[in-house]
Amino acid sequence: MVATRTVTPSAAFMWSPEQIAALPPDQQAAVIGSLPKSQQAAAQAAVAQAQQQMIVRQNRTFMRKALERVAAAPLASGAGFSANYAVGQTLIFNFPVVGSAYAKGLIVTYNLTVTPATGTGATYAANAGAPWNIFSELDVNYNGAQIKTHPIVLKYLDMLKGFGKGQMNSIIAGNKVTSIDSQIVGTTPLTVGSGNTWQGKMYVPLNALGEDTVPGLLPMMGVGNQAQIKLTCPSNFMGLDPLLFPVANTGGTGNAVTATGTVNIDVVYLDGSNMDSNVGLTLSLENEPTLQWFWDTPLSPLSQNLLQRQHISTLLEHWYVISIVIDGNQSSKFAAVTNLAQFELSPDSVGQNKFMSFNVANNVSVYDYYDRFRRMTGQDLDEGVIVWVAAPTRGVIDPDNRAGMQVLNMRDGGFPATTHGYFVNSVSSANFTPRVETFLLSMNYEGLKV
Repeated sequence: MVATRTVTPSAAFMWSPEQIAALPPDQQAAVIGSLPKSQQAAAQAAVAQAQQQMIVRQNRTFMRKALERVAAAPLASGAGFSANYAVGQTLIFNFPVVGSAYAKGLIVTYNLTVTPATGTGATYAANAGAPWNIFSELDVNYNGAQIKTHPIVLKYLDMLKGFGKGQMNSIIAGNKVTSIDSQIVGTTPLTVGSGNTWQGKMYVPLNALGEDTVPGLLPMMGVGNQAQIKLTCPSNFMGLDPLLFPVANTGGTGNAVTATGTVNIDVVYLDGSNMDSNVGLTLSLENEPTLQWFWDTPLSPLSQNLLQRQHISTLLEHWYVISIVIDGNQSSKFAAVTNLAQFELSPDSVGQNKFMSFNVANNVSVYDYYDRFRRMTGQDLDEGVIVWVAAPTRGVIDPDNRAGMQVLNMRDGGFPATTHGYFVNSVSSANFTPRVETFLLSMNYEGLKV
């Protein structure tokens, strides 16, 4: 085998960088040290590149061939695997401990009983963010925050998978079995004076750039840091803010909503088990970037009849940028498309240049934006939602060809002053703050700090 080959100075010129990279460190040093000094630096660089290519190939094989497994996440309190849902509470789960395993996704299963009070002629309606806003925040921590977002982002990641894909893995084209669909895809019935069942599954793809990609995977070995999941329940189940509260009161008096039930989390992971061999595959996070999710600085308050711009404050390489315009006029939608008169994404603070622009000094209809999205995915975004960047949807076949994606680069040498701008015809601050919330999925090339 190559690794046991005897190293002699005369043989140094016979080795390729790949062969040297396969040697133990002491033998690598011996081979490179036997070269003329003028060639050693170049040889060392070539060997380092060969080692990285070996890791990339090894990781790709791991991602494609390792079998998916699922394990239940225990409560951080140690009291089993099921958390009781309660407004104002934060539900905390630990990752299960599995040797030599890496988490690639989280399945959040909720089963709630939602009871609107009868009151006197009380009426209710589900808000625009329901049922995703049964949690007002989703966090995953591993040696710091890896994910800090609102669960509504998961809805749009589902939709961005393309034709036939709806939220919560619903099927909008093709064969659908009702008894299966009812257990997976959440609905929001609101029969007054009755306990309504809200149940469904939210999938959090840790490696959201693609099934075969490594960035975003988290270790599950339980050595040192242990990953933790936090789901924040809203301060009240009833309220008019369409992003933060699930249900709005729409009439009558004595309105109130109670919600009880349970929440469980399963972790989807890979441990190298495969059908090719009884020898497990291996993965290395060394020199791999990681994917992080951010809730960026909001544009708040949003004013009417004024083009307002907001900087993207997270200076990384962004693979998804999703903004939600909330005009305050209603809870049943974030902002009516008819009210969203103009919007733009610019690589500067003043909009002198523009990455994209709809009806900002160019008479290009905002409906052209939604037309392009419909042609890309076969469905419509919610009103008021703008996906500025969705790099993985460009369909580069090789998932490791990261240079092939249309990312927004705000790192050094990129566009650190990027702004997004909006003009709405009307806003209302009577019941909650009109604003724009922006969510990012970004590549951090410093990698995961294990």
